[in-house]
Amino acid sequence: MASSQRLSVLPALAGALAGLQSTKTARANGRSLAHTYAVCDWLLLGVALTVAGGGWLDLMIPVLVAGQLSVSPRADWPFLLAPTLLFLIVVAIADPTLGGDRTAGLVRFFVLVAGGAVAAHELKRPHQRRVKIATVDPCTGFYTQSRLHAMLAEGMHAASIRHDPLSVVCLRLDHFKDTQAFLGAQGSEALLSAVAHRVKRHLQPDDTAFRVCADTFVVALPGRTLKEARQEAAAICHDVAASLIDRRRQTLTAGTASFPTVRSLQELLQEASDGVRTAQAPLPAVASQ
Repeated sequence: MASSQRLSVLPALAGALAGLQSTKTARANGRSLAHTYAVCDWLLLGVALTVAGGGWLDLMIPVLVAGQLSVSPRADWPFLLAPTLLFLIVVAIADPTLGGDRTAGLVRFFVLVAGGAVAAHELKRPHQRRVKIATVDPCTGFYTQSRLHAMLAEGMHAASIRHDPLSVVCLRLDHFKDTQAFLGAQGSEALLSAVAHRVKRHLQPDDTAFRVCADTFVVALPGRTLKEARQEAAAICHDVAASLIDRRRQTLTAGTASFPTVRSLQELLQEASDGVRTAQAPLPAVASQ
């Protein structure tokens, strides 16, 4: 028995390392590979328990449950918990006492399930806390460039699960360098703040806005098609240009793109940015007859 327990250490450690790697990879790739690593985790843990016959390795179960739930959207939790519970049922059938008498086995069974739920909850909390303290631009109240890719990747992942579109609008202030030269740093920031306030009036609760550079905003519109995004962009541009801001007329140029028509995050942002550059490009001169 001692030798079998020693043999089980290797697959147990491999399962733990796979769980850590799944967390790292899922966070870096929009959680797209979390389910693949979940299968590896449970397979390796199953090998360890088969060799060792249960015992202390049962305590790996809540750790793996927590590791998978913490990096997965809540909509995916039932699919991740189902094999976990099935695995526990198989273990209980193989050894109803779970290494002790029947009463102790039942208590141990429920402690394992409850321990996984509590651990998952505790691991989920810091992830949410990091989102809440995300860097925000003090001038506009929008998220900064540092949050753009991570939050858009999460939005695209959620949109793909729900089979919904996710559109992006890029908004750039026209002639902002001239504005900075005329108003100075403080005056131009006050102008930006007023423009951002008008942009906010058009945002729905699920929309997210970012200030990606001095004169450019990016707005994510979940659930909106490309046509709807263009209408929204036109409404924002009209609102900003409709009246004076600090006794100045300010205009915006907009570009739009939409997922899943555009599949990758980089291409989504590039297409929206290209739309702005195309709109701002001067018209070619017409040769005189």
